[in-house]
Amino acid sequence: MIITIAGYKGGIGKTTTAVHLAAVMNKNATTLLIDADENRSAVSWARQKKLPFNVATESTAPMAFTKIRPEHTVIDTKARPSAEDLEEISEACDLIILPTTTRPMDFEALIKTVEKIKAIDMPYKVLLNMVPPNSTRKSSDITEVLEGANIPVFKTIVYRYSFIEQLPLDGILASQAKDDNAQKVWKQYRSIGKEIFG
Repeated sequence: MIITIAGYKGGIGKTTTAVHLAAVMNKNATTLLIDADENRSAVSWARQKKLPFNVATESTAPMAFTKIRPEHTVIDTKARPSAEDLEEISEACDLIILPTTTRPMDFEALIKTVEKIKAIDMPYKVLLNMVPPNSTRKSSDITEVLEGANIPVFKTIVYRYSFIEQLPLDGILASQAKDDNAQKVWKQYRSIGKEIFG
């Protein structure tokens, strides 16, 4: 399965989502994460070699495919993908995941991305991400708005905790973090994996 994580703007937890979903998918079959973002955030995250899967850039991906022959691929795209970028992605992608926070500007950017994706008719699903734990009602309202507009949305919501910001610096996953909420967050990503694979 090829899954692409995309977003019209930065700061929505795109790379965190890509890294954790790659880890979840890697539990069942060999998974490769391709870092196609100019910031190379996923590559930087993987430098300490603590992640349980391989990370490649667009240029090193062919070699990685030959070497490890992954069954699954997760692609972390650049922010603000153009219509052409999305069309190119759609040709080889099984599902595009659109993370968004509940912030109004992020939600507005999400709608722009959805409009582009609908124009090229590719499978996609919205993920409410980095949601403050105390804003359950707001996230519920947004889910209702999305479903009312026939926009597919994950039932699982990923909540924001301060320890998550440290994960890339330590080169680890939420499942490896020593924080009271770490296993809760890891369970949320595993739940997303179940929604993807049924």
